[in-house]
Amino acid sequence: MDYEEIKASEIKLRLFSFKVQGTPPYKQIAADAREKANQRERVDGLQEVARLASEGALIDIPTNQGGICLSITYRRSTGRCDAANVIGGIADALQGIAYVNDSQIAEVHYIEEGSDESYEVMVSIN
Repeated sequence: MDYEEIKASEIKLRLFSFKVQGTPPYKQIAADAREKANQRERVDGLQEVARLASEGALIDIPTNQGGICLSITYRRSTGRCDAANVIGGIADALQGIAYVNDSQIAEVHYIEEGSDESYEVMVSIN
C-alpha cells in the first residue's frame, strides 16, 4: 500500500493504492439471489481493503471537486470481461471512501492481464 499526501489549492488529497484477491464487484444488476449475495461480498471486501489502505490518510474533497483519476489493473486467468461493468462496480464501491461521488472521476485507466484472480486500484488526483 502506498500513501502520499499532496496539497492542491486549499484541499489536502490522498493518493493510495491497494490490491484485492478475487473478482471485483460489477456494475450490472445481479441475476439471482446467489449472485446478489456474491456481489455484496465483493463490494464489502473491496470497501474493507480500501478503508485499510486509506487509513490515516487525509481527504477532504467537496462534491464539486473533480480531477480524480481511477486506475484499475484486473488480473484474471481466463477470458475477458466487460470492462465498463468492472470500472462502474469499483467506482460505485469507493464512494464515501476515496471520494464523495464517482462523478468526481475525470480520468480512468483500465488494464486486463492474465494471471491469478485479483485486481489493483489506485486513486489519485489529475
